[in-house]
Amino acid sequence: MEDATLAAVLAVHNSFYTAISLADAPLMERLWAASPDAVCEHPGWPTLIGWEAIQESWRGIFENQGLLHIWPTDVQVRLYGQTAEVNCLENIDLAKTRGPRRGRARATNVLRRVGDDWKFLEHHAVGLPDSGPAPREPFSTN
Repeated sequence: MEDATLAAVLAVHNSFYTAISLADAPLMERLWAASPDAVCEHPGWPTLIGWEAIQESWRGIFENQGLLHIWPTDVQVRLYGQTAEVNCLENIDLAKTRGPRRGRARATNVLRRVGDDWKFLEHHAVGLPDSGPAPREPFSTN
């Protein structure tokens, strides 16, 4: 059971970064719990509380970001019953929007089981100073 739970959490977590890369607002909306308890901290932004504020932030980001490639590495998952905490390094390829640059952020994502699905309840990301090239994205069959 724990292996299936871990796989389900990681699938939702990976879909989150797919949604960002593709600026896919409908996918992002499906991944979040539409809760007034939801919290989001984009790097350099004030804390957003409640799904409505978070949803509005993603829509604005996606309207302005253009193509972006972002993927998680150093992923660590902790399961606490109906809650999962996922810590990772976000690797951001900014070449399509800002020339040959890479960015990084450290993120903590909290997911909660809602019915049969895992949903994002919190996303906290803090930008990191540039420290050279980002790691290569792991091979994926998705």
